[in-house]
Amino acid sequence: MKNTKKRSTKKSSFILFGIFLSLFLCSNTFLAQEIEVNGIVKGQTFEKTEILKGANIFLKGTKIGTSSNKKGEFTFPQKLNVGDVLEISYLGFLKKRITLKSTSSFLDITLQEDDNQMLGAVNTNKRYKSKRQKD
Repeated sequence: MKNTKKRSTKKSSFILFGIFLSLFLCSNTFLAQEIEVNGIVKGQTFEKTEILKGANIFLKGTKIGTSSNKKGEFTFPQKLNVGDVLEISYLGFLKKRITLKSTSSFLDITLQEDDNQMLGAVNTNKRYKSKRQKD
């Protein structure tokens, strides 16, 4: 009698543990919604807004990314989770960071022009003299 009672309690506790473990593992996949992200990248200057071909789109903190095509469109190479941060950059424009939401399957991104000035050569009247010794 006692042996059958011990076996049934061990079996029921094992089943209960299995159910708990499977629910725990499945809950992580339900909480983390995966999104397929695509969109278009534009750049806004003082005169107009234009499509940016070759803009870089990276997942923050990784080397996973893509670039926009000649129409400014992009599709991210892997599915992303809600809360991930994308970094979008293009030469001459300010870098932009976007945090993904559950509705972020198509992104219309507009980068602002960067107000940087190019440094030129220093204007001087002094002639250059070599400090090398002549033989």
